[in-house]
Order: sequence, then structure tokens, then C-alpha cells
Amino acid sequence: MRELKIQIDDKLIQTFGYSTIEQQVHDFINKLYLKISAQEMLKGIQETDLENDEKWQTARELAWKQENHRYIKYLQK
Repeated sequence: MRELKIQIDDKLIQTFGYSTIEQQVHDFINKLYLKISAQEMLKGIQETDLENDEKWQTARELAWKQENHRYIKYLQK
């Protein structure tokens, strides 16, 4: 892990307070972690061929059999 030093104008610290700015920086870094994770998941999904995966097809069919009663009424209209 590395330490990142940034310069912040004193007026900004006086306006919002040190702890508020520190929390905003932490929140921003957490969002970056989330963005990286989302990009990795998207890459994994794009590399996966679910249409030709037997386990996925079986799971999808079983899920439809289990849950179709919730949706079939809308399809019959």
C-alpha cells in the first residue's frame, strides 16, 4: 500500500472541515475499488458463453419451471 499526499486549500478545509474532506476521499477510493470490480466482472461475463453452457441451460430451465407461475399470466394476455 502507498501513501498519497495531496495539497488542499486551507479555505476548503475551513469550509467543509478536515474530517468531511477525509471521508470524501475515502468514499472516492471505495468507489474506485467498486469500479475496478465491476470492470473485472464485465470482462468475465463477456468472456463467458452462457448460451452454449449446459449447466447454465439446465439452471435456466429449472428456474423457469420453478418460477413460471409468476409470469405465465402476463404471457397469456
